Amino acid sequence: MTTAEIATAFAERGWYVLPCYPQAKVPFFPIAKQGYKSASNKPATVKKWFERSPLLNIGIACAPSNLVVLDVDFRNGGTTEGLELDTFTVATGDGLHLYYQAPANATFGGKLRQGVDIKFNGYVVTAGSQHENGKFYEIVKDIQPAPVMGWC
Repeated sequence: MTTAEIATAFAERGWYVLPCYPQAKVPFFPIAKQGYKSASNKPATVKKWFERSPLLNIGIACAPSNLVVLDVDFRNGGTTEGLELDTFTVATGDGLHLYYQAPANATFGGKLRQGVDIKFNGYVVTAGSQHENGKFYEIVKDIQPAPVMGWC
């Protein structure tokens, strides 16, 4: 699949997608002038962005998409122990992103524990993107995000 097809599929799920610079986690400001607040869930808009610039990385704005993402970073001691793993999952350059449904009006802290960050107010770079270390983000479990666990 092309980057445009992957990004459009995320928008078709109702997720808010934003373009990021190639091999980076920074919003592509020529398009996303307000950073992650410029994200769109309109498939035609998202498709146009990524067809025009196919090397862009794909970001997902978490809160507008009703998602909370656990960023498990193995190099910083993160583990999946005790986490619900039957959820939409993306392999990152050095760990995993576990996607969960966020309840309305939810608030979350920034860290669950050592090596496991909580992404909600902001965005994550996702599948179809290339990590700065050269590895590609890849979907490893393509199912609906599970309801958020009891740590919220």
